[in-house]
Parts: sequence; C-alpha cells; structure tokens
Amino acid sequence: MVGEEILLEIDGTLDQLIRNAEAIHTVDLKDLSETEIDAFQKTQESLLQHLMHMDQFLVTKRNSLKLQDKRSAQFKIQEKLLKFEKMKTSYYKSLTEVQRKMPIFSKRRTKRLLSHR
Repeated sequence: MVGEEILLEIDGTLDQLIRNAEAIHTVDLKDLSETEIDAFQKTQESLLQHLMHMDQFLVTKRNSLKLQDKRSAQFKIQEKLLKFEKMKTSYYKSLTEVQRKMPIFSKRRTKRLLSHR
C-alpha cells in the first residue's frame, strides 16, 4: 500500500468514526437496547483499532522509505569513495613513476634558475 492509499484509508476510517459518533449523539441512549449499545461500542473499537493499525503502518512505511533513501545515499557515497580511492592510487602511482624518472639534478637546476631571476 502506497502512502497516499494509507492516508485515504485513514481518512475513510475517521469519517466512519465521526458518522457513528454523530449518529449515536442524535439518539437517546435510553431508547437503545444493551445489544445495540454493545454493537456500537464494538464497531467504534474496531474502527479505532483499524485507525491505529493504519497509522502505525504509515509510520513504518515512511521510516522504511527514509531508510531506503539513507541506504541509497550511503551506497552512492560509498561508490564515490571507492572510485576516488582507485583514482588516488592510480595517480599516486603515476606521480611516483614520474618522480623516479626525473633526474635529481633537474630539480636543482630548476631551483637555481628560479633563484637567479
């Protein structure tokens, strides 16, 4: 059941609870038998239980969606971290190779040429 459907179910249950309460409010309770009053109470209790169940279901559904979003975001971040680690390893390796190939004196020349300017 999607969130919108749950809300519609809750709305419908509340409508039934209100209609029943309005109906019992307009009737003189002295005119009702014990069986009718008992049936009314059981109906209202059943509707209330259904309302509480649907409300809890909505909360659970929303929390599970939030959890999925967090997992999804966490998964994307994890993927990017792994990609960065691979790239970092690759460029460190490339930098190390380039530094090994460069003669030591070329660094000295660069420093000397820069200081004479």
